[in-house]
Parts: sequence; C-alpha cells; structure tokens
Amino acid sequence: MTERASLMSASRSTLNPMKRRRRQRGSRQQRAQLRDVLDAASAMTAAGQEPRRHHLVPRFYLDQWSIDERVQVTDLLQQRRTFEVRPEHALVETNYYRINEGMVDGGSPVAWETWLSAVEGAAAPLLPIVRDDGLHTIEPELQGQFLQFLAVQVTRSRMWRYQGRWLLGEGYYRMWQLGKPGAIAAHLERNGTEPTAERVAELQAYFDRVIDDPWSAARSPELEMKASMRSANALMPNFVERVPVTFQSAAPLLTTDEPVTLLTEHHGDMDSPHAGFHAAPVIAVPLGPHHVLALFRPDLPAVDTTRNLSRTDTLELNRALLGNAHRHVVSQPGERLAQRLFVPDLKAPMRLRNVQHDGRTLLQATPQFRWSGERDAPQRPVSFWWPTTLPPAPLPPETPAEWAAERRHYNAQ
Repeated sequence: MTERASLMSASRSTLNPMKRRRRQRGSRQQRAQLRDVLDAASAMTAAGQEPRRHHLVPRFYLDQWSIDERVQVTDLLQQRRTFEVRPEHALVETNYYRINEGMVDGGSPVAWETWLSAVEGAAAPLLPIVRDDGLHTIEPELQGQFLQFLAVQVTRSRMWRYQGRWLLGEGYYRMWQLGKPGAIAAHLERNGTEPTAERVAELQAYFDRVIDDPWSAARSPELEMKASMRSANALMPNFVERVPVTFQSAAPLLTTDEPVTLLTEHHGDMDSPHAGFHAAPVIAVPLGPHHVLALFRPDLPAVDTTRNLSRTDTLELNRALLGNAHRHVVSQPGERLAQRLFVPDLKAPMRLRNVQHDGRTLLQATPQFRWSGERDAPQRPVSFWWPTTLPPAPLPPETPAEWAAERRHYNAQ
C-alpha cells in the first residue's frame, strides 16, 4: 500500500463522518476533498510558503477567550508562569505536524497540517451556532463536521502523542519485562535478530534514553499522522451517538491544550467502569468563557437543558478541565483562576498492571491524567448532569476489522 493510499484510508471516514448517507456520492466527495488538500499542500511547497508554526489548538477556538485580541496563557510546567498573547501566537509549536518530504502523494511535508486546516475551516463557522443555539440545530452533515473537529482535537494533541511515545519506550520495556537479566537478548532472539553484545547494548541504551525522555522514542511523523487520523475515526461513532447540549455559566470557564475532557463520577478512580471515551457519562468541551458543550451518553436520563451552571458547578468543572491539561491553560486576560486552583502534577501517561481474565493473566494499560489516583479529585462535576445511579457502563467497542487485519499482518512479520 502506498503512503497516499494510507492517507486516503486513514482519512476516509473522517473527511465526511456521516458516511452512511449517500455512501457512493460521499466517497466521491471524500476523494475530491482529499485531492484538494494534497493539491493545496503541494502548491504551498512549490511556492516556498509552507507553514512552520502549527497550533496545538486552533486560533478560531482560542479567539473565544480573547479580549482586545489577547488571551491569557498559564504554563503548568513552568511554575504557572502566566502571560498574555495574541491568539495566533498561543499554543504554537514549530513543525509539530510536519511529515517527511515525499511520503504522501504530491510530496508535500505539510499535507497533515493542510488537512487539519481543512477540518478547522469546516468547524470554525459552526462554533458560534453550537455555542448560541446548540449542535442539534444544524443539519446532520454539519454536526458531523463539528464532531469530527472535536475527535481530531483529541488525537492531534500533545497528551495523545505523549502516551504513544511512552508506550514505545517505558511501556514496551515494562510490558516485555526487559529489565530482567538476559531479557533483551531473549527478546531479540524471539524476533529473529542475533543477540550480539553490541546489539543488546544498543537496545539497552535506546530504552535508557526513551525512559528518561519519552519524546525521544522513535516514531515517524507519517505514523503519527496515520495513527491520529485513524484514532479520530474510531472516536467518531461514539461522539455521534451522544446527546449534545450547550449550557451557559455565570462564572468564567477555562480551557486547556486538551479541551475535550472526559467526566467521571470520581476523577481519581482509575478502576471505574465508566472510564474511557466509550463509557464516560459526559464529555465536556468549553466553547467560550461562558459556554460548554456536554455530550451525554445516550443511556443517561434527560437533564434540564435550560438550567445554567452555578458558580459551584463551574468551579468543579474548571477543576476537571485543569486536570485534563497537558501543559497550558487559556483564560480571558486578568482571570486568576488558573493560577489559584490546585491541580496535581503530570503523571506517567499510562498505568500498567496485571489483571486476571478468563483464567489468563493480561497486562492492562490505563491512561493516567493529573487527577488519577488523587483522593481530592473532582466528583460528579456539574451535579445536575448526573443521575442518582448511573446505568451500567457499556462494553468497549470491538476492534474494527481493518485494525484486526493489520495487527495479524504485523504479527506475521
């Protein structure tokens, strides 16, 4: 399969999430949209106008918190250093979505960034409508475009990439118990590589480096792109089936570099059956300093959609939002909440532990966030969103057939 075919398959359902309708025409539209993206990227490369400064969160979203064209950013990794900046300069990283030249059709290294710009361009005019009137007021195809933007916002993020890199480094090292004497040599031999002393030392040095710095784990940007697109596709069915409601708050809301936030009964409980995107009772996304989109699991009882968030509700929701941040918090200029609210430090991206299932011992990987394992973590943020007793958590979705086929192919290598 060529890299362009990989890009096409990875983005097929993402370019038009409501693909069940008019499937054949939708497929043609998706190919045309992808062709437009690739052509636009190639044109920028040919003209020497490749964008280098890439937003982790798009400008049109950050604009919702701006006053006099400035937003306030608080850096949780730099002792809560707080500064004001124009939205176009906030949460920017150089070449974050850049891929290697020649790896997609047309050869442009900014194909991923150009595709993200197309996703953002479709969502930008919808945000004010979703904020003021609700997602349910727009037609299904446009709803899909906005939900697509939210799904992509999850999988393009620093935390998502950080988790993937950690799994390639310390996660892999612990999973295969490579710290035991002779384990690396045995692992090489099982995988058909002669376990020479030089090769063992080389692999040990690699793991020493990536355990110390997960960002140094070897992973090509093309694989990052493909994983991001496919993961967003996997999230889409869950987002589409949820019940969307936009609420207002009197007190200011914050947002972060990870704005799509899972809400659970107790954010410190790492063993809750209601964890993960498939089972989280509510997914919350701030849409501005006084609006939040809540995506409710469809089996939950209906809530009062006319009710506004109280100051207590907003405070607890802000605590949950802060706990989802990787590094940066965004607020309106002059707002001091991000500096004053307590939030724990970053934890290891995953917790690995052995669990028993059907008489077998399995290694379970559970994502960790700032509040994970903390006793004083937020509980049932926005109290009126929660029923007295939650319905049983749904089972995780089955692995898509194409992913299962790829895994079988990989294991056969």
